[in-house]
Amino acid sequence: MKKLLRFFSLMLLMTIAFTSTLYAQERKLTGTILDENKTPLPGVNVIVTGTSKGTTTDFEGSFSILVSESAKTLSFSYIGFFEQVVEIGNKTKFSIILKEDAKQLSEVVVVGYGQMEKKDVTGAMSSVKAEDFNQGVMSSPDQLIQGKIAGVQMTPSSGEPGAGVNIRVRGGTSLTASNEPLYVIDGFPIDNTASDPGTSGVYSNSARKNPLATINPADIESFDILKDASATAIYGARGANGVIIITTKKGKEGTAKVNYDAYFGVSTISKKLGILTADEYRSATAAEGTTPLDLGANTDWQEVMTQQAVTQNHNLGVSGGTKTTQYRFSVNYLNQEGIMINSGMERIGARMNITQKLSDKVTLGANMMGSFTKNNNLPYGVGGALDGGVINNMIRMSPLLPQDYSSANQLEKNPYIMATNVRDFTNTQRVLGNAFLEAELIPGLKGKLNVGGDLTSAKRNAYLPGTIEWVGKGNGNADVRNNFLHNMLFEGTLNYTKTFGDTKLNALAGYTYQAFGSEYNAINATGFQVDNIAEYNLNAASGLVIPDSNKESNKLISWIGRANVSFKDKYVFTGTLRVDGSSRFGANNKWGLFPSVSGAWRISEEDFLSTSTVFSDLKLRAGWGITGSQEIGNYRSLPTLDGGKSFSAVGIGSGVTYNNYANPDLKWEETSQINIGLDYELFEGKVFGTIDVYQKHTKDLLLELQAAQPAPVDIFLQNVGELKNQGIELSINTVNVAKDNFTWQTGIVAAHNKNEVLNIGDYDQILTGAVGGRGQVGQFAQVIQKGLPYGTFYGKRYEGLDESGNAIESDDLHVLGQALPKWTLGINNSMTFGKFDFNFFFNGAFGHQVFNNTALEFSSTNDIYSDQSTYNVMKNAVDEGIRATKYNSKFIEDASFLRLSNLTLGYTFDMNEVKFVKNLRLYVSGQNLFVITNYSGYDPEVNAPSGGTQVPPIGIDYNNYPAARTFIGGLSVEF
Repeated sequence: MKKLLRFFSLMLLMTIAFTSTLYAQERKLTGTILDENKTPLPGVNVIVTGTSKGTTTDFEGSFSILVSESAKTLSFSYIGFFEQVVEIGNKTKFSIILKEDAKQLSEVVVVGYGQMEKKDVTGAMSSVKAEDFNQGVMSSPDQLIQGKIAGVQMTPSSGEPGAGVNIRVRGGTSLTASNEPLYVIDGFPIDNTASDPGTSGVYSNSARKNPLATINPADIESFDILKDASATAIYGARGANGVIIITTKKGKEGTAKVNYDAYFGVSTISKKLGILTADEYRSATAAEGTTPLDLGANTDWQEVMTQQAVTQNHNLGVSGGTKTTQYRFSVNYLNQEGIMINSGMERIGARMNITQKLSDKVTLGANMMGSFTKNNNLPYGVGGALDGGVINNMIRMSPLLPQDYSSANQLEKNPYIMATNVRDFTNTQRVLGNAFLEAELIPGLKGKLNVGGDLTSAKRNAYLPGTIEWVGKGNGNADVRNNFLHNMLFEGTLNYTKTFGDTKLNALAGYTYQAFGSEYNAINATGFQVDNIAEYNLNAASGLVIPDSNKESNKLISWIGRANVSFKDKYVFTGTLRVDGSSRFGANNKWGLFPSVSGAWRISEEDFLSTSTVFSDLKLRAGWGITGSQEIGNYRSLPTLDGGKSFSAVGIGSGVTYNNYANPDLKWEETSQINIGLDYELFEGKVFGTIDVYQKHTKDLLLELQAAQPAPVDIFLQNVGELKNQGIELSINTVNVAKDNFTWQTGIVAAHNKNEVLNIGDYDQILTGAVGGRGQVGQFAQVIQKGLPYGTFYGKRYEGLDESGNAIESDDLHVLGQALPKWTLGINNSMTFGKFDFNFFFNGAFGHQVFNNTALEFSSTNDIYSDQSTYNVMKNAVDEGIRATKYNSKFIEDASFLRLSNLTLGYTFDMNEVKFVKNLRLYVSGQNLFVITNYSGYDPEVNAPSGGTQVPPIGIDYNNYPAARTFIGGLSVEF
């Protein structure tokens, strides 16, 4: 026993001696690891190369490790960053900057009701991260990605600040219902209905405002756009027009950081129309021997009505967190003047995103925003008692009249007096948010509850004062309108992820309930003797008072399921099923079924390509699915009543009558889509992109048909039409140069889409796009007809002028062009040189036309060749000798264009010696610097509202708010 104790004692002494000798040969290394913004990175793996010995960084990005004298290098690795290997040498302290790996960061993308590794995505989708957003003055989030995504066309409705944007994903799928995509913000599908309640018609309206303009673009982290049915079927009856998923910025684990971004800009009108100057006007009328009203002025009305518009924008954000709590708070202020006088928008908003881990298996989170937006509405549209708005009268007004000219003649409205005297403001408050609770129920199975609300209140106060001469003393007109929209969401989902050998399963099942509602009320009153704040004192009206109100609601209940199976990371299959029950559908069609299937083959993982030096990734995708559009309006399947004085049988009091025919078979518009795509990456990421071809077939289009008489109403809504879209989308990204002091990357997206109407029921054709201007009553610019694309221009061909200066036209009607472009294009270039960064972006559209209704109205020179005339016309009309005009092919113009949308130059300062500033960047930027186009109007990207029948027209330019050219200077600083 004693011998045994002596043996163990000897062994213990030898072990201690050996260990002491070993530690004597080791040394301690310490350091800090930061990202490129000098933010500490917690959780970075620090490994002694070639061994299993390592550690991780703490919350401050610091590490400490003991290494042997023989250790040569340390390896630093972190998800989303390039691995870095550093030689140890004689150093004991390290300061490491890890660079972000954009490719790795894009590996995880947001899909419907969850996230997915990009390699497992089988549908057609595109992602745009914050670093790739458009630069410059952005009043709404959608402007961040304009021109960036193949197959997504964005056309501003006007150049007015906060104006709406028409977005089409792979062409339009409807004729009468909405063609706008579904927006999902942080998992909350929103109702993007315009909240502005409009005016009564005695005012010349501005275009509808963009609901997304209530959201601060600086809060957006990324966009994920789902394009084909296999990707959008998870949204069922709302997925036919594509889905745009918006993810806002969240806090990250680490020390708190404060970001402040600001810019100031000046905007001017980018182009003026070629109307007669005072000298040209006098010369033209003198040659004709007429004497217009000449008050000795030389007024450039376009100069009078436009201004150098100033914009300022400020964003302040605070973010950070621990392992259990991550947060981000932000506030924003935007004040954007319009280039037309007395127009613009102002917005102030705040956002709070918080994630809290209650335990290792339970997470609670909330995303909340609130904003207040004030729009100064310029009455620039055409219609109502104003008989033309500011734009119309700016072009029409004779340059021989002074700026203060006033007349009681309804057809001689001074646009300056109109713009500066009409009061028209919309105040919009919006609160949007959702909260979620996520828990791991068993290994691999997570349950999530998500509740949210979207509340918008908009009030529009407008007043047309009696001090304006053509209105007349005591005839002031007030219009007050309120609109309240609410959207409530409850959903529960289960997500199961499990790996079985070479097979990986990701399954989703869930239930959603969403309720929408709106309440609207308005009063129009006339006969105000005192104009001061009359719109806030409606009791003072001595004339007619007309009230109006409305309340609507609808609900959507859904069951969803999806399974994604990956085998050996080579073969991926996805199946999706959604069942939607909508209160909008008829009694016989309350429920709709929306399935999709898709698959992908990662060819680059096969043995014959695994060692390729050319293809670093190659994936073939194919999918099919059915989606719908439930944007048919509320109560269209039910018999509804309307009341008013016009329905009184005896002319006294009010009456009630039917205004809608019951249709229990009414259902959603249904779109089936086939997509085949190829994702590729060459030369280890030097070249990468996608190719997609698709065909969409939409049936059960909604059209209003004549009801068999006798019937309560003349028309009723029915599912009868069909149309088709087919096309190809291309994207290619190249890393042209990747050196330490110089980098250059290029991204190109291009898309071709062909639209065709296949069936419009009992109609031979539907005319739409009412032609504006005097003498054009009953004329329509577009036709909906089998075999033609939506937006086809239709009319007589222009064949010259006769001896009297009147148009010679063809006898027959012809197809004159199409409003939908055949090709769209975006080209982006990003460069860095030392601490300088440089970016320029072009976008374009080709192979389409625009109806220049403005040129049509102001090409009739008879207006100036009459005594005491106060009208102006287009200069080319005088040069060509035009006397009178009609709608014909002369005014269908080529709208193809290539635009330098943005150019930005920035410089990032070295802040290593500044204690409290981690990052500082200054930049200058220009927007809409030039446009290459043959179009004679203000801008070829236009979709001004125009009257029509049941099908809304597109591609018509009629007295549209001009586009701006903007220069800004800004800074970004992180503390």
